[in-house]
Amino acid sequence: MLNHLTRFFTKSFQFSGRATRQEFWIPNLILTLVALLIGGRKRSERTEGIFTALIMLPSLSITSRRYQDAGISGWYQLPQYLSILLLPFAFMSFIGKGAKTLIVISIAAVNIAGLIFTLLPSRPANKYGPKPLN
Repeated sequence: MLNHLTRFFTKSFQFSGRATRQEFWIPNLILTLVALLIGGRKRSERTEGIFTALIMLPSLSITSRRYQDAGISGWYQLPQYLSILLLPFAFMSFIGKGAKTLIVISIAAVNIAGLIFTLLPSRPANKYGPKPLN
């Protein structure tokens, strides 16, 4: 478990190659628990910001490698990150109800697709490299 978490940070700049489901999910679940602990504290905004900054690049990297392990280009995670930019529009009063609904459904669809991509099993050797060993 610690090995996967260490690899999460040491491969921060490695966007090529592949990552197994285990290599992807173990650090993500641990870091989600850490984020929940940080977020549960009073006046934790600064700590949350620092934590987010520390894990952003490694998260992009491991997600890219996880997608590639499933045979999907790592660039397909881009819509997930861009969908975050749409979120404020869902709460603006001048946006019509229909548009708000469309925004929320679009964000949900993009993020559900991203989740499904990370759950896909490893493919045999593909253009992103040989099947990784656990």
